[in-house]
Amino acid sequence: IILAIIVTVLYVGWLARSVNARFLSDRASNTAGNNGLYLSLQSTTQFLPNTLLAATDPNYYNNGNLTISPLTSQLVRMYFPKDSKIAVSIKVIALQFSYNRTDILETYINDVSFGANAGHSIRGFASASQIYFNKPFAQLQPQDMALLVALASSQQKVNPRTDKDKALAIRNDVLQMDVQQDVLSQAQVDAFKKTPLDLAP
Repeated sequence: IILAIIVTVLYVGWLARSVNARFLSDRASNTAGNNGLYLSLQSTTQFLPNTLLAATDPNYYNNGNLTISPLTSQLVRMYFPKDSKIAVSIKVIALQFSYNRTDILETYINDVSFGANAGHSIRGFASASQIYFNKPFAQLQPQDMALLVALASSQQKVNPRTDKDKALAIRNDVLQMDVQQDVLSQAQVDAFKKTPLDLAP
């Protein structure tokens, strides 16, 4: 029994060290380079984090560190796609104990995958803004940001250029979640839902 406890403790410690090292490495590389496409939460509109959390993890800031956050789980899954559910859960808790929620959210915003374009992976909302709208993220309209949130958080991989009806539907679902979380009014959402996707060629 004692040996099993020691092995378990060592295993949990190894998982915690691996996720913390990957997180630190990612934050360092993102802030140091990324071709000027790094988004800090201080410099971007609050609509992005508010909408992202409304769509994926409304209780993100309210739950304790022992709660498995869906958003943190998605980040860990991106880092370690082959990990078991138990390993992911341990790493999520370790990450939440080691770093504050704002740092984790900011890293997610800059790391989340949007698939690939011309064989190159699209990572982060700033890069996705350039690819899908040919604009800096700061120039996006709320309905544009909602589409990116929908693409990042959707269980299905949706290409908004080839499946516009599906992309419009998931964008509008995200906008409706903004009403439920008091990010937008119903009147605002009704107006945004009427707008086309307005994607760059």
